[in-house]
Amino acid sequence: MSVSVLILMFVMHEFSYDKFHANYDRMFRLVGSFQMGDQKMQFNSFSAKLGASLQQSTPKIQGYVRIKSAVDKVVLRNPDKKGDLFYEQQFMFSDPSFFKLFSFGMKEGSAQRLDEPFKMVISERAALKYFGDEDPIGKSLLYEGAHLMQIVGVAENPPSNSSINFDFVASSTTYPQLSEANKKAWEEAGVFNTYLLLDSGSSVATVEKIIKKEGGKTGAFDTSSEYRLEAISTIHLGNNFNDTGNTRLINIFIGVAAMILFLALFNYMSLTTARATLRAKEVGVRKVVGAGRNGLVRQFYVESMLLCVISFVLAFVFVKFLSQPFFTLLNIQIDTAFLFSPAFLTLIAALFVATTFIAGSYPALVLSGFAPLEVLKGKLSGGQSGSGVRKFFMVLQFTVSISLIICSMVVKNQLEYMQNKKLGVRKDQIISIPLTSTVASNFFPLRNEIRDQVGITDVTVSNAGLFKGYNMFFLKNFTTKKDVPLVSYMVDDNFVKTMGLNWKTQPQPGTWKNRNHVILNEAAIKDLGMKGNPVGQIIGDRDEVAGIIKNFHFTSVQSEIKGMGLFVVSDTTNMLKFPFSNVILYARLDPSVNLKEKVASLGEIFKKYDQEKPFEYYFLDDAFNETFRTEMRMSKMFSVFTAFAIFIASMGLFGLVTFTSETRTREIGIRKVLGASVAAIVAMLSKDFIKLVFFAIFLAIPIGYYFMDKWLQDFPYRIQISGWIYLYASVSAVLIALLTISFQSIKAALMDPVRSLRSE
Repeated sequence: MSVSVLILMFVMHEFSYDKFHANYDRMFRLVGSFQMGDQKMQFNSFSAKLGASLQQSTPKIQGYVRIKSAVDKVVLRNPDKKGDLFYEQQFMFSDPSFFKLFSFGMKEGSAQRLDEPFKMVISERAALKYFGDEDPIGKSLLYEGAHLMQIVGVAENPPSNSSINFDFVASSTTYPQLSEANKKAWEEAGVFNTYLLLDSGSSVATVEKIIKKEGGKTGAFDTSSEYRLEAISTIHLGNNFNDTGNTRLINIFIGVAAMILFLALFNYMSLTTARATLRAKEVGVRKVVGAGRNGLVRQFYVESMLLCVISFVLAFVFVKFLSQPFFTLLNIQIDTAFLFSPAFLTLIAALFVATTFIAGSYPALVLSGFAPLEVLKGKLSGGQSGSGVRKFFMVLQFTVSISLIICSMVVKNQLEYMQNKKLGVRKDQIISIPLTSTVASNFFPLRNEIRDQVGITDVTVSNAGLFKGYNMFFLKNFTTKKDVPLVSYMVDDNFVKTMGLNWKTQPQPGTWKNRNHVILNEAAIKDLGMKGNPVGQIIGDRDEVAGIIKNFHFTSVQSEIKGMGLFVVSDTTNMLKFPFSNVILYARLDPSVNLKEKVASLGEIFKKYDQEKPFEYYFLDDAFNETFRTEMRMSKMFSVFTAFAIFIASMGLFGLVTFTSETRTREIGIRKVLGASVAAIVAMLSKDFIKLVFFAIFLAIPIGYYFMDKWLQDFPYRIQISGWIYLYASVSAVLIALLTISFQSIKAALMDPVRSLRSE
């Protein structure tokens, strides 16, 4: 029950996202999509003018709010505390209506002043971080080392089941005053998420029809795209734009929670049927002395309820101690307030009622119906009552356990395959250091000093991080003339060497460092439909193909390698001159270097040339591993679930073997008197159970194959399920069963036959 409660806690928390808002059923986010070649591109950023225009056009829209989250982490500091710089991810620009439409509570101050430039509301945790016990109202934080943001309010921390997370909400009118680029984006482009509050959920279709008409009036709107309203309560599990990955994981967890709980219930019901003989005599006597069936049903249900109450109390003790390790395993956090929410408590109550009903169903409905005359004549003796039910439950338990062993092994092997797959890029021993425009004037001294460090073998830069993201644009296919995507990276001339990429056609010396030259990978040649020798051909308007590199993975191995172009630039400081640039400097480390000391020295060098940003870094192999974090979590959970399923199945088997030994005490004693050996008795007690385990193996193998083959179809690069996995699962199940059976059967076989027969 504790395992089931933990899983259901996570599942219900996922389904509860954004439903704490008072008007969540009437709140929608505007999203759009357009077709580019065979690609469907989706977006949710719109003109700052769109919300007001839509509201004025129809009374069905009762309110709107614009949200502009920071493109990248911003740097804040308390100007009264010199030297303390912090990167902040949860920073956004929004309107005063943010705290009206959404149910985020205010602790102190007011959000009304968010209609003034350079005003900001912060969360409780941000207030504690920057001001400690001081009152933050009226104080200021320095934004990006250039702008003071005055704090006008402190909001409660967003709940853990909110898809909108914030620590800093600056006024939307601040955004265009930060730079000329921001001002232009405010007036001409689409940079804001727009949320609408409708009069009712039934107004969605009507509002969707007027979006194009009103959007066209803003002067920054594509009337050729398609637009729709997305309910705020669907954003999280949709994971933005209908990605079903989260939903698929949730469904797996629901199934596992049900399996774990039902396995335990099956154990209880199985042992109840095993003890039917003893309870049947009790039922017979009770009926003879006048007990009615309804009274017996109530008695058995009360017994079941008492067992469930004790189990639930103990389960919640376990939940208290296991919840944090469980949250850590899933990389989530659930607020304590959620655990006492009416919805979650209702679910627990429903689980308790269902458990009580199922657990007590057999004794209450079957045993209470025994005819007293038949029982007292001994016709239910010998432990045969319900033997078919017991066998069914045991087969079911071991089928589930063996299936989980197969699934766990396949998931583990697929993960190992992805982790060890040849990527075409040397990701090990590379430290990645993000750089921004604040270091543009000092880039070359910074790069050179890092490159000259002992233990640094190579240094290079790119305008996007491998395994983190990329830029993309569309080109015409040479043959079909259709639009096809091309991933692009701006890099320096040392990128290919530092990353260990392999040439297919190496450029002529000096020809690939010019501004209008590009290096394509093999996938790009195929996607663009280029015929003959691609070197020297022009793509786009003016870029000449200088060379070809072999395909390498620059994103997750869960997707096929896309067409990509490396645009080599001679002056990499140009990459850093954009306001929101996010250049990555890669340094390859010598394997013998002391990582801790080297990272510390790189941090000192960074601070020497950029005092406006905190030093940040990550290792490239960690970035790669992050690309299949969901699968890694799934593998860990499967291992835990498999262990629990095997443990529960073994407990059930142990109970049945114990009962079988008790009911066959006289038979065992007689056999020993007649000369049967211990081994023969152990074999006699074990063979029937082992037969059932083999039957479970027969059922589990196709079940495991079906689900894992289906799961593997999502991976373009995948393993073949080998026979040794089934052999491993089968042998493990048999050994576990034998170990469980042998303990009790050997104990029964060694019992003194004289004592056994005397007791009988």
